[in-house]
Amino acid sequence: MTIWFYVKTTDNPKIVSDAVCAFNFSLGEHPEDMYSWFTEQKKDETGEYWEIKSKYSNLKIFATIGVAYRTGDTVVLSEIDDDLAPSFLDPLFEKYGFDNVKWIVVPKR
Repeated sequence: MTIWFYVKTTDNPKIVSDAVCAFNFSLGEHPEDMYSWFTEQKKDETGEYWEIKSKYSNLKIFATIGVAYRTGDTVVLSEIDDDLAPSFLDPLFEKYGFDNVKWIVVPKR
């Protein structure tokens, strides 16, 4: 399944996605064994958005986790794999509260 999260906030998408990224950091037994999420700003014909990506410190390969953008008074975190739902819900509930976070689950084709 794929999930879209909707956060009602005046914060910009970078702030919302950074809150999620800060929550998703872990350090293993060795300093080289670090896993983290980060954002990368992009632009297209519809405007600017932020890709949320993951990386391991000792690898040069990044994986795209999702996309953050604004629509109206809401920041959308889109195309999130349902296995990652707790990695998004926990920091979003903590920062924005349950009443300001909604989600839609879409079956994969």
